[in-house]
Amino acid sequence: MKLKNRLVLSIANLRINIEGRDSGLNLAAPFIYDKFLVEDTRNSPLNQLGNKALSISITQNTCIPDGNLGIPLCQTEIWALWKTVDGKLIFHSPRQFPEKWVLIDPTFTQGELIGDFSNLEGKPFYPLSSIDIRIMVNWLALFGDLVLHAAGAAYHGEGYCFVGRSGIGKSTLAEKLMEDADIEILGEDQVILRYLDGEFWIFGTPWHERDKMCSPNGVPLRKVFFLEREGKLGVTEIPSAKAMEFLLQTAFIPYYLSEKMPLILERLALLCEKVSLHQYHYELGSDILADL
Repeated sequence: MKLKNRLVLSIANLRINIEGRDSGLNLAAPFIYDKFLVEDTRNSPLNQLGNKALSISITQNTCIPDGNLGIPLCQTEIWALWKTVDGKLIFHSPRQFPEKWVLIDPTFTQGELIGDFSNLEGKPFYPLSSIDIRIMVNWLALFGDLVLHAAGAAYHGEGYCFVGRSGIGKSTLAEKLMEDADIEILGEDQVILRYLDGEFWIFGTPWHERDKMCSPNGVPLRKVFFLEREGKLGVTEIPSAKAMEFLLQTAFIPYYLSEKMPLILERLALLCEKVSLHQYHYELGSDILADL
């Protein structure tokens, strides 16, 4: 059996090169990531708007890191993050098998994934399972960009974002939008917001359960709708201050990176100035396109 020793992901024009040469691992990604996999382009130019690359090498090591890993930034039952004295970030996923650590330099250009992978025996293995979204949140923070808890759609080359808490109806609304052949669903629950060349863009993400409900593409953002269940049916204007408050409550914001917060807040304030903001009380069966 020929082992696949390299994966290249492109998410929101940020490329992750995972190098497993000499590790003996058979690298693979979940099927929903298929749209986000790109050819081995280590020698090709990064010519897309806002494109950057992070290269992560895999090290087979039975000596699991322990002791003082640095300053703890975030620790939950699902994942943990430390910062070393030289500024590296260490991501850890304790509930994943095999247990693994990802060390990334402050500029997010080089990284190393460490773990004991000796028992995998050539089985397909996605090395960034449950960690990739954490890496992206922290990488995006370098530019003041964010992962939004939102559904996103592209329509005639423009982006529409539907922000809302869990259970508010983002997936239901995305399914209804998908009935129109002119609409591409970028994501049903998470999209990425980036500010590129003086314009806000939204990009699709792979962190969903259904591959038909996501796309790797990105488009300039035209409107943001904040989903509500109470109040007047349809679309109403929303004050910038309320929109800002809602975004701070629902976006994936790395508050533990205090040095990055001023730029993130500046970007959100600019979003509230430059993009059309609305409150949307959607009723199943209504004409969404008419509301857009």
